[in-house]
Amino acid sequence: MAVEAVWDGDTVHDWFVDLLAVTAEPAGEHRLATIHTDPAAAVDRAGRALAAHLAVPFHFASPDTPDDEAPRWRP
Repeated sequence: MAVEAVWDGDTVHDWFVDLLAVTAEPAGEHRLATIHTDPAAAVDRAGRALAAHLAVPFHFASPDTPDDEAPRWRP
């Protein structure tokens, strides 16, 4: 259904971004990658390319600022 980038963070790795596949069947999210180094730029490039290849939407609610409460993608 979509490729989504989501910020997360912890005390060991600081901020990072998970690249997720959002699927309808089976319904759920599947982690494709976790990016720690320059995460926003790397995930934005990879996510857009993958979404274009799969012909699905790409969603990254907060590409410029780490925000683990940014709105999530919904169909």
